[in-house]
Amino acid sequence: MKKKNNLIWIIIILILLLIGIMFVYFNQNAEATNAESETTTSVKEVTVGTQTITKTLTSSGEIASNVTEELSLNTYRYFSEIYVSENDFVQEGDNILKYTNGKYLTAPYDLVVTNISVPDEGEKCTSAHSITVQSTEELTLSINIDETEISSLAVGQEVEIVANAFEDKAYNGTITKINQVGTYASNGSTFQGTVVFENDGDLKIGMSASCTITLEKAENVVAVPIEAVQTQGNTKYVIVKSEDGSTTNVTIETGLSNDAYVEVKNGLEGGETIQMIEETTSKSSSGIQGGRNQGEMMDKFQNGGDFQMPSMPTQSGMQGGNRE
Repeated sequence: MKKKNNLIWIIIILILLLIGIMFVYFNQNAEATNAESETTTSVKEVTVGTQTITKTLTSSGEIASNVTEELSLNTYRYFSEIYVSENDFVQEGDNILKYTNGKYLTAPYDLVVTNISVPDEGEKCTSAHSITVQSTEELTLSINIDETEISSLAVGQEVEIVANAFEDKAYNGTITKINQVGTYASNGSTFQGTVVFENDGDLKIGMSASCTITLEKAENVVAVPIEAVQTQGNTKYVIVKSEDGSTTNVTIETGLSNDAYVEVKNGLEGGETIQMIEETTSKSSSGIQGGRNQGEMMDKFQNGGDFQMPSMPTQSGMQGGNRE
């Protein structure tokens, strides 16, 4: 009986060892497959031309009213009836309330009512009574300005505004204020600016919008793709290809840039052919094949293919052991 128990334990240990070896093997193959990749280098040629390069500042925020005021009630008259509620939109000239003498308080412009304070019906109006309103004609948008860009902005500068609800049209605004005290942060201070613009009747107070401010603009200047500019120390250069096929590193002086192009102030005149080196990384076919082989091996292991599990001893086998 003792020999039989020992044989069973040996078989169990062999099975566990085999499972452990296969687990390590498959993991190593998976890591090798993920690590295998190929980097392809190609040379692209472009002709130097001219571009209009614009450097902009973008910001976003909530649309608010630029005019909030309290419409005072006539203190010589008695209140009769109110025609509006809070958050109602009222067009210019429409009646807001009625006095007992038949006169009305009307809206001086398109507005939204935000608060109502009136006496009881038939009571005299006092200086404590008013209708608080916000204009929907003149709107405002607050913008955040980075400290590195504040010197490029000034009161009176034009701003293009696009509301998220109406992305197909733009509104023209003007910077009316730039705070002189900024808000400090470890990654840089910001200053708040105010942009004022006119409503065409579609915008509502509380909508979200983004704005674009042109900081600098260079029109029809010699420019090259940003990827074409190489750097060595403090020197910038491009690879210029001659008619005979040879190449030369030409030092350039750069100027204004955007996401795609950079202005070339000196070094190029336009019309030259320059080269850009592009690198593309992709998984290699061997890595894919390795992954496929790994899957096949796992299938064989699970289905009892090339990797055979040790057979448990039969009853007769165990009895034979006992007879020895």
